[in-house]
Formats: sequence, C-alpha cells, structure tokens
Amino acid sequence: MDLTINRSLLLEELQLLQGILDRRTTIPILANMLLTAEGDRLRLAATDLDITLLTGCEATIRQEGSATVPGKTFFDLVRSLPTDTVEVTTTDNRLEIRSGTFQSQVASLNPADYPTLPDVPSGQGFALDVSVFHRLVDATSFAVSSEEGHFQYNAALLLLGVERVEMVATDGHRLAYAKESHFHGAPPFEQQLLPRKVLAQLRRFAAQEGMPLYLARGENHLAFRLGERVLLSRVLEARFPQYDRVLVRDNPHHLVVQRADLGAALRRVALLTSERTRAIQMVVEEDALSLSSHGFELGQAAEVVPCRYTGPTLTLLVNAQYLLDFLASVDVHEVRFQLRETDGPVVVSPVLPAEATGEYLYVIMPIRL
Repeated sequence: MDLTINRSLLLEELQLLQGILDRRTTIPILANMLLTAEGDRLRLAATDLDITLLTGCEATIRQEGSATVPGKTFFDLVRSLPTDTVEVTTTDNRLEIRSGTFQSQVASLNPADYPTLPDVPSGQGFALDVSVFHRLVDATSFAVSSEEGHFQYNAALLLLGVERVEMVATDGHRLAYAKESHFHGAPPFEQQLLPRKVLAQLRRFAAQEGMPLYLARGENHLAFRLGERVLLSRVLEARFPQYDRVLVRDNPHHLVVQRADLGAALRRVALLTSERTRAIQMVVEEDALSLSSHGFELGQAAEVVPCRYTGPTLTLLVNAQYLLDFLASVDVHEVRFQLRETDGPVVVSPVLPAEATGEYLYVIMPIRL
C-alpha cells in the first residue's frame, strides 16, 4: 500500500472511528482499524464485533493494498502532523507515515487476521431526514440505562411507520418518548433496539444539506448509511419493556415554567441533596413552584420559581438529575408539567410552537420514602 492523502479529510474520518474501537478488548486486533487502498479511495473500518463503521475518503493511490493500525495511535499521530499532506506506505509489518519533515513507523498486524466485516444490505434503503433522527436521539438517549446486565434498558427502541418515526428509552425509573412525522414509504422494519453506542455514533454523523440517512436491515445487522459512511449494528433480540403502560397523557393539572429559570434553580438546590437519591421536593401552588433539597444532613437549600399554574396545592419528591437531563435535551423557552394529586408519574414536555408536528414526552416516577 502506498498513497498520499489530505490530513484534514483523513482526520475527520478517524475521529468518527474512535467511538467504535474497543481499547479494553482481550483481542488485540479489535483495537486496530483496517485500511484498504483501492481505486481513488482509502477505505477505513473499525469493529467491536457488535458494531462496525465503514467509511472512506479520497486519496492518491500509487499501490493498492490493505493494512491494520492501532486506531488511537494513528489518530493521535495524524492529528499532530505538521502539514496537510500525508504519505502512508506499508513495509513488512510496519505502517510508515510521513508529513513534512516528520516520519514514523507504526506496528501493523496482519490484515488477514482482521475480523470478517458484515455485509451491507443491498438496495438503497429507507430514507429518513438525518436532522429528524438527531432530534429523536437527543430527546431520548439520556434515558437509556448505563448499568450493565439490564439488556432491556441498555438500548432505545426505534419504531418506524409509513407516516411516523418514534424512539423510546427507559432505565426503569424514567422514560423518554419522541415522535416525528415523515412520509417516505414503507419502512424495512417496524421496530428495532439501538444500543447506547450506536445512538452516540449516529449522533456524530454530521447532517449535510439534502443528504438523507438510509436505514436497512440485513439478516443479522441493521445498516445506517449517510453518504459514504455506513454503520452496521448487530440485531438485538432483547425484549423492550411495555412502554405504552407508562406513557401518560391525561394528568389533569398543568404547570408551565421557563426552562432556563427552572434549570438554574434546580442546579443550585440540588447542590445540597443526597448523592444517592438526588431528591428534590417540589411544592406546586398558584403561579409558584417551590423547590427544596431533601434528606441532606449537612444543610438545605430552597428556591421559588415563578410559573403559570391554577389548581390545588401539590407536593411531590423527584430526582433532580432526572429533571436536569430532560431540560438539557430540549431547546425551548418553556416546559409543561402534567401532574396528578396522587403519587402518580410526573409528565414533562417541551412547549412547542403551534405548527410543530412532533410529540415529546418525558415521564418520571416520583420518589417514595
């Protein structure tokens, strides 16, 4: 393999691949990426055996071939190079990298030992506006559980219909739901689970004007294609919780509050909450929302936030961090709380403009002491 490539183009693709590389693996080659030079492209691949990313960029190829290289080392080297012209050559078990007066050799494992990459499903796939997909991920991914072993909570559920696309995530204590309208024909599947790592990687796919995200399903993998980039995720068989039972839309008491004011007050009051429960007591009265820390032996904090509310006085206990996660996920001026007089779930949603067609709901189970 012998080629010349633009450093900026290469660096953009290498940065994407960093999210796939498995640096803690007991299989050394999984910490490497596969480079393949052919035609006028340098193709790059990384896999952790469950998730695979394929991408590439333009290059001047003098000799075709393939090699593997430690992904993080190669990324750090390219990022630090002194010029925008990078020459890459393979000799024996080494990858030579030259730029300006800089020259290095990096150990390379045999590309024949690299795992067999999954096939990309044939056909164009199902087109989805990438900005719509990004909004769904932003509105739900924070509610995916990070605890190992809870397979039904370690992924978000993507649902596709002829006229709508939905995403749901829950960790058992809270649930985030988002729906957007779309009209792009029959989808390749009705529902599939997307792990946290897949969501994070797809969120890094930059939205380009007029370029849709294509979705497809093969025998064992889901495929997401944006331009030359293809993300392949192994199909998960875990069963997602019955989220419909938790989605509440008929709580009778509604409170509207400015998102920025509520977020700032929550962050201040939460400084004096228990690290275990992060419990905040909320007292809802006419046009006033009182917040106070709960169960912290070293002190207490309280603040009143103005709001729009008419109804009975309500008192509830919630996890402050759960509310802060939601507030950080939406870019609106106001949010709406839907409440009950009993210890039922708290429903929060962004106040959207009248012309908006999407629906975003966030459900939190109150803390019971």
